[in-house]
Amino acid sequence: HVWGYEQSLSRVFPDLEREMRRIDFLHQQLPDGGINNRTDVPSPPRPTGEHPFADGHASCILKAYREALNSPDDTLFREYWPRVERAVEYLIARDASSHGGHPSGFLEDDQWNTYDEALHGVTTFISGYYLAALRAAEEWARRLGHKEAAERYHSIFRTGRQNLVRLCWNGEYFQQHLPGYDKMPGEVGPGCMSDQLIGQWWAHQLGLGYILPRDHVVSALRAIVRHNWKPDLTGWHHAPRAFAGDGDKGLIICTWPRGGRPPVVMLYSDEVWTGIEYQVAAHLIYEGMLEEAFAIIKGARDRYDGIPRPPIPRNPWNEIECGGHYARAMSSWSLLLAISGFHYDGPKGELTFQPKFSQDRFQAFFTGPAAWGTLAQTRRRGAQRNEIRVVEGSLRIAQLDFQAQRSPASVRVTLAGQALPATCRIDQGQVHITLAQPAIVSQGKALTVVLA
Repeated sequence: HVWGYEQSLSRVFPDLEREMRRIDFLHQQLPDGGINNRTDVPSPPRPTGEHPFADGHASCILKAYREALNSPDDTLFREYWPRVERAVEYLIARDASSHGGHPSGFLEDDQWNTYDEALHGVTTFISGYYLAALRAAEEWARRLGHKEAAERYHSIFRTGRQNLVRLCWNGEYFQQHLPGYDKMPGEVGPGCMSDQLIGQWWAHQLGLGYILPRDHVVSALRAIVRHNWKPDLTGWHHAPRAFAGDGDKGLIICTWPRGGRPPVVMLYSDEVWTGIEYQVAAHLIYEGMLEEAFAIIKGARDRYDGIPRPPIPRNPWNEIECGGHYARAMSSWSLLLAISGFHYDGPKGELTFQPKFSQDRFQAFFTGPAAWGTLAQTRRRGAQRNEIRVVEGSLRIAQLDFQAQRSPASVRVTLAGQALPATCRIDQGQVHITLAQPAIVSQGKALTVVLA
C-alpha cells in the first residue's frame, strides 16, 4: 500500500521494479486473485503477509501496467495478462458482493489501506484507485485484442464514475459516503482528504485520461490546497506522530472545513507526509496549477534543510515517516513526469513531451526502458524546437506528441542530422508526428523536431 505512491524505482531501476511485479503476481497472489499486502524478505514462492489491502491491491494492477509500458516490447503485456485479469476480477467480485451480485464501480466493504486500518462506505480515495485499475485493465485488454473484457471493464468504470459523483461529491470536493460515520471509529465523513484524487494522479501518469469529471477534479484540488495546506504549522496538534514543527509549512492529510469531524478520526489524519505532498503537487502540475504545486514542494524541502530542530531530523536525503528513508517519499518522481509532460509507451514507441513550465526554454532528464537522456524545448520567433537526446542506451521512437503555440506550417524531423520521413496531424494545438519507419535513437544521438 505504501508502494502505491512510490514512482522512482521503476524509472531509475526498471529491472528491479519488474522483479517486484514478479513477486506481486507469482508469489503474493492468492487463488481468488487478491494480492497480499506484505512479503517476507527473501520472498518465498507463496503468499505472505496478512490479506490484500484495497489500495495496495489496485496499485499492483497500475504498477504492472506502468512496467508493461516501460518495456521495449509487449512481452510483459502478454505474459502478465492472465494474472492481471485475475487481480481485476478480484476487485470486481468485491464490488459485486456489496451490490446484490452486480458490480457498481465502487467498493464499500472493509477497505484496509495505507492508513493501517479499514475505511468503510464509499471514498474516491479507494474507489478512485479501483476506477484507475479498471481503465488500465481496459487498455491492457484492448491491446491484446480482448474486446469483450475491455468493454466490460469500461462499462463498470463508467458506472462507477457516475456513482462516485452521485455519492461523494459535495459541490466542492469528494467526501466519504457513510451514513453514521460519526459512530464508527477511524472514518472521515465530510473530511477533505489530501488523498481523495490519488487514482487520478495515477491515471495522468499512465495516460489513462480523466477517471472523474475534470471540473470536479480541479475543484477538489483547489479545496485540498485551500483547506489542507498550512503555510505555518505553529500550534498545530500533530497526532499520533509529528513530522513537522512550529514554523514549518505542510499539507495535512485530512481536515474538516465543513465541520463533522468524528470523535475518533482516521489514523494519521493530523499528520504531514512528504509522499502525499509530492503526489498532490504533481497532480496540481498536471492540472496547470503551478504556483500551488511549487509552494507545497518548497514547504516539504524547507522542512528538510539540514538545520537541526525538533521534532525530526532534518537530513535533506532522508524524509521521515514510519522510519527513515521511507518509500512513500519516492512519489517525488511524478513531479518530473508532470512538469516535463513526459509519457512513453515502449512497445508502441510513442513518446509524449509537453512541458508545463518554462515552455520557451525547457530542459529535463528522462528515463526509458533501456535508455536515459535529456528532453529540451525552445521557442523563438514563432518556431519551436524539441530534442530527445540519449546519453546512454537506446530508445525506439515511432510516434511523437508535442504541444505547439500555433499550428506549424512545416514540420522537420531529423536523427543525428539526417532527415526522417514523417506525417503530421494537428489537433487543437496538439502535434502528432508518425515516423514512416520507427527510429532507434542510440547513445550520443539526438532526435530533433522543428515546428515552424
